[in-house]
Amino acid sequence: MKRLISLVFLLTLALAQGLEAFWKAVEVPGGVCADGSPYRFYVSPGDPKRVVLDFQGGGACWDAATCGPESRTYRKRVDVQELYLAQGIYNRMSVANPFFGWTHVFVPYCTGDLHVGRASVDYGGFRVFHQGARNAQAALDYLYKNYPAPERVFVTGCSAGAYGALFWADRVLATYRNAQIAVCGDAGVGVTTADFPGYARWNPRLPELPGLSDRPRVSEIYLALAKAYPKAVLAQYTTVLDGTQIFFYGLMKGERSPSEATAREWAALAQEAVLTPAQAPNYTFYLAPGSQHCILPRPELYTLKVGEVSFLDWLKALAEGKVPPRVRP
Repeated sequence: MKRLISLVFLLTLALAQGLEAFWKAVEVPGGVCADGSPYRFYVSPGDPKRVVLDFQGGGACWDAATCGPESRTYRKRVDVQELYLAQGIYNRMSVANPFFGWTHVFVPYCTGDLHVGRASVDYGGFRVFHQGARNAQAALDYLYKNYPAPERVFVTGCSAGAYGALFWADRVLATYRNAQIAVCGDAGVGVTTADFPGYARWNPRLPELPGLSDRPRVSEIYLALAKAYPKAVLAQYTTVLDGTQIFFYGLMKGERSPSEATAREWAALAQEAVLTPAQAPNYTFYLAPGSQHCILPRPELYTLKVGEVSFLDWLKALAEGKVPPRVRP
């Protein structure tokens, strides 16, 4: 009880003093955002034995139209609005938060490449630094050095961050072999067109796992992780008509506004992507009705319920290293 009271006091004091007192900024020498601006990540200290590794979302770009200076499809520099809003898992004051008291490492996203790029690309008159892999690796290096022996690790991310969490999970799992690890992708199920050029543009760092193809699907990676690390828990969340994921799928098809046919097509492919890894017993999912994008940064994290299973209880089970039930509308 004394520890809880002390932590609440410190959190209250930190909020009163501003973001800088609550989240420590870690500068990354050589880290760079899409527009060439410097990169940094953030750490909110807590229990060193329990760590959240959290990859931020923020769109993507892969051609002159989506990567252009006026494009709004991706973040171009560090922007930590989630930390200021302090909702969902960022509500560090709430004892209802499954990660209350945990250390939280927040990996901002500003490179348009799903946190895995290793390229600088000239798109005809302007250059974009797709250097997400360099930035993510710096955050991982910090994590391993400062938290060498955690007991629980929760690897996650919303939207593009869901891909960051998935694509770097193999490194985390290989490093923390004695920890109980859960990997949860929030609203990033990996539906792309067959000719999607993003990976070719970005020269991505992809997971190093047995049996993966040269261009693995998201469902393939989840299944490979589940098989390679049977003591870990792998999980996904999405709504069945996620408007943002449908929007980006439409862009891949050349549609500025996705058609109803595209939305239906995405919904069918998304369900297939979420269900495919279910042959692994340590994989689970939570499918929710509607079109909202992401849940971890939102207050709905505490109120959503599908059937008899609340999302909060489902997430708490993941945080405790359990495999919660598979949920669908």
